[in-house]
Amino acid sequence: MISKKLKKRIRIIKNFPEKGILFQDITSITDDNKLFSEVINEIVKYAKKNKITKIAGIEARGFIFGSASAVKLNIPFIPIRKKNKLPGKVYSQKYKLEYGNDEIQVHQNAIVKKDKILIVDDLIATGGTALASAKLISKFTPLKICFFFIINLQNLEGLNKIKRDYEVKILLNTNG
Repeated sequence: MISKKLKKRIRIIKNFPEKGILFQDITSITDDNKLFSEVINEIVKYAKKNKITKIAGIEARGFIFGSASAVKLNIPFIPIRKKNKLPGKVYSQKYKLEYGNDEIQVHQNAIVKKDKILIVDDLIATGGTALASAKLISKFTPLKICFFFIINLQNLEGLNKIKRDYEVKILLNTNG
């Protein structure tokens, strides 16, 4: 089972980036080409099941898993970027963080109404960025929005905020 492999392989770094945090180092997945491939295959399987037409990846680690999955599916990849990182016309979504505010953006021509979008990121913690990503993608009124996270930091309860309105797939539940 992939969750057991992930639990064994993911390196946990205590007190990074600040005291009290158990940082889940996903480079321990990408360092292992077999495990990385298995994770990508799980995303691809979920995307096929949901007839996904485009994958959106949340900056920056969502780019790693999302773009690899999109290539394997032969579908477009959409980067969800921090403010002022994309050229041209963009839609923006502001959101609150525990320690301030942030903003994400996506190109205005990235999605059409008939699309089914899978938003991919390495983990979900408090859910703020994921909810903002869903609101941002909702501006296009696509047929469907769903999520795929490698890791759910269950003690931070972000998944509960997301699964009220969206279908979500998680590979590993842990604490962070």
